[in-house]
Amino acid sequence: MLARSSILGTLSLMLLSLPLNPGSFTLGVSGAVTMSITGDEARYGLTPASEGSPMIVVTMGANTAAGSLMLFTPGNRLPTTGRYPIRFSWDDKRPGEVPFHACFIAGTVERPLGFFHGESGWVTITGAGEGWVSGEFEIQARGFLGANMDDENQWVTVRGTFQASGDSTVAAIASVQ
Repeated sequence: MLARSSILGTLSLMLLSLPLNPGSFTLGVSGAVTMSITGDEARYGLTPASEGSPMIVVTMGANTAAGSLMLFTPGNRLPTTGRYPIRFSWDDKRPGEVPFHACFIAGTVERPLGFFHGESGWVTITGAGEGWVSGEFEIQARGFLGANMDDENQWVTVRGTFQASGDSTVAAIASVQ
């Protein structure tokens, strides 16, 4: 009886520690790679940049999907609802602009198909609250296929939606509504 109570207690603690909404996403990819991906692995968090400035990172499909998308934006606050441009480089940023940088990886770690950086497009933040952010995007990205890494002029268009849950760093993020 004590063993059953201990097991139930342990299972209850494990369930309480799981996020209530693990997040979800859809990706439709066309061009050099064509695929459609739906998953429940959409997260966002805060990460330090190489120059010490923090960045918000939204990841979709990072561990389990047949492809993954990462969206980066500078700062330690979630952007407000609205449309934001995709920029290839932070040097392309216009005064007062809050851009996103995008990276799309086609395939899995075991079977990589290609790697692409966002050149243009947009991210629209449709909502944000405590521990979650949602949006949609359309990104034109250039990169290479795993079969020929020397040809970096392959293009894909990535369209989709996300509802991302905050990771363990969200306590450091001040959501701007």
